[in-house]
Amino acid sequence: MKRSGNTLRFTAFLLLILLTVSCNRKTRDYLHESTTDYNQRMEWWKDARFGMFIHWGPYAVFGGEYKGQIVHGGAEWIMYTLKIPVKEYEEVAKTFDPVDFDADKWVRTAKEAGMKYIVITSKHHDGFCMWHTKLTDYNIVDYTPFGRDVLKELSEACKKEGMKLGFYYSIMDWHNPLAHGDSFPKYRDEYMKPQLKELLTNYGKVAVLWFDGEWIPEWTEEQGRDLYNFVRNLQPDIIVNNRVGKGRKGMEGMNKGDEYAGDFGTPEQGIPGGMQHFAWETCMTMNGTWGYSRHDTNWKSPQVLITDLVDIVSKGGNFLLNVGPDARGIIPAASVERLREMGGWLDVNGEAIYSSRPFAYYREGENIRFTMSKDSARVYPVALEWPGEDLTLESVLPDDDATINMLGVETPLRWKINENRDLVIDIPSSLQDERKRPCRYAWAFRIPGKAYSLAPPPVISTTSGESGDRILFVDTVTVTITVPGAQGTLRYTTDGSSPVPASPAYKDPLTFQHTTLLKTKLFRNGVKGSFSATANLVNAREEHLPAVRYAYYEGSWDSLPDFRKLQPVRKGYADRIGLEPLHPREDHFGAVFSGVLVIPKTGKYTFSLRSDDGSRLFLHNKVVIDHDGLHGFTARKAELTLKKGRVPFRLEYFEATGGDGLRLTIQPAGAEQALPAAAFFEKL
Repeated sequence: MKRSGNTLRFTAFLLLILLTVSCNRKTRDYLHESTTDYNQRMEWWKDARFGMFIHWGPYAVFGGEYKGQIVHGGAEWIMYTLKIPVKEYEEVAKTFDPVDFDADKWVRTAKEAGMKYIVITSKHHDGFCMWHTKLTDYNIVDYTPFGRDVLKELSEACKKEGMKLGFYYSIMDWHNPLAHGDSFPKYRDEYMKPQLKELLTNYGKVAVLWFDGEWIPEWTEEQGRDLYNFVRNLQPDIIVNNRVGKGRKGMEGMNKGDEYAGDFGTPEQGIPGGMQHFAWETCMTMNGTWGYSRHDTNWKSPQVLITDLVDIVSKGGNFLLNVGPDARGIIPAASVERLREMGGWLDVNGEAIYSSRPFAYYREGENIRFTMSKDSARVYPVALEWPGEDLTLESVLPDDDATINMLGVETPLRWKINENRDLVIDIPSSLQDERKRPCRYAWAFRIPGKAYSLAPPPVISTTSGESGDRILFVDTVTVTITVPGAQGTLRYTTDGSSPVPASPAYKDPLTFQHTTLLKTKLFRNGVKGSFSATANLVNAREEHLPAVRYAYYEGSWDSLPDFRKLQPVRKGYADRIGLEPLHPREDHFGAVFSGVLVIPKTGKYTFSLRSDDGSRLFLHNKVVIDHDGLHGFTARKAELTLKKGRVPFRLEYFEATGGDGLRLTIQPAGAEQALPAAAFFEKL
């Protein structure tokens, strides 16, 4: 049909107006939003507390294996780890046909687990796209026989169930040749940004954008800040993680400072040691891999997962728990079973988790964690072990007329304030029968009240500087007890009971030869003035435990120093190789682990050493792995033939700046899984 001149002129006029409006629309700077706006935007996320991470792509077809080689660790990294050529990986991707994928079933699984949001990989590092992108045919619709848009189906299923949906997107891309070196700006502007615009335009409201792969040298904080503004201008209410820029400190996940882009920190496979000033979310696997691996059956128990959830929420964090569906689109049965257990627990105890906020103190002892209602009117202690006939709390002062309940139990519990001004809650005899308890794994209580004002717990440390809840020693150990900045009398016990005003007063360092549970507390005028501190002093020789020596150093190095010429800050014993026993500072430190490995039988063994930064492994005083230098958390391996018997070892490590990490594993020939070095430590 021929258009009239007037129609054409009118159409041109409308286009001119639209172009003018578009040109005049200013890009808003979201990097400097007000605290009020930030808190309002984050409110639903802080209320949610529990979400599902989904790692899914063509790597599920491999199932953790390629040409007889099994990938240990992240199965989603199989292309990189086993050096699969792009063309070969593409051929496998063409066969990706998840005929059993059911978006509604996935969302119901998450909902029944008590999860409030889902984050799925739209594009992982392998570059394969799980939606119908126009930027490449390397996507699940155009490239595979499946031919369906996974993200579209999942977004529709989430809308039906009231589940919030977020997308993971990898800045790094092993498949796209533009994503490396000098061509990276072209990849960023002509591929990555248009793809993100598709994701934030065609799939409705997106709750979270979860970036990854920001560690590549081509990416900068300046680009991250620009990208943050880019996606916030497309969806102003979206929440963006801190991997959009260069702010996170390695696997620890928290930001190096307040000036970096991103709305929340991303600890990976670990939980911070205490409360943080910045919003955060621990992401974690149920076994040892994010993507599906048919070989990884090392599943965490429901007890561990529920304990992690409670610990994370008590410290003010969120828990993003991963599932890795297989190549047919089925979430592994072991994952579903654990999610059901978590959902059942949350059906009873969700009041202590959802919409909670951190209490003044996140923990009391090893087995109590606290949360608090958003209006600060109620405290929720969660016992990670059954408390027995009563639960004693130092840090909660109940309201005078408080009604205290165990969640899931209608009948109120009796309570009193004892002579030490502790709250003592009676647990009725009927609940001592496991079958009559409201749930398994952990038990939450509701207490109308507030925090009892107390000084921090005393510090129990050895004369060589070790401290912590568990101190391993050999033969004898001498400890000191201090309460920095607090006045009063320190009392202690060694029989497992809580200190009282009549307990022995601490004056001089205490020496122990046997395994002892030491408890101490500060008193002022016969009234408690601090929290209790507990240290389990464990004699490794008496308990016949494996142990290695460690020496901890502090200094600034770019490569491994000669530790033999340096004076350690402290020395002690550990039951594993890693940074946890050291209690190190964030940067500029080093350590030497030494001891004896017991090789069970003559044969070949593969040693794998991961570190960030440098490390070096010696066996019989000879270097077998030299991993020195500044680098990410990468691994080097050595295959050795060893005779049955005792092998002296020494492992040196240093950390400069940024992320840190140290892990040594040993895999006997023919074994499917590598073992931590502790499995080979000599028992004293």
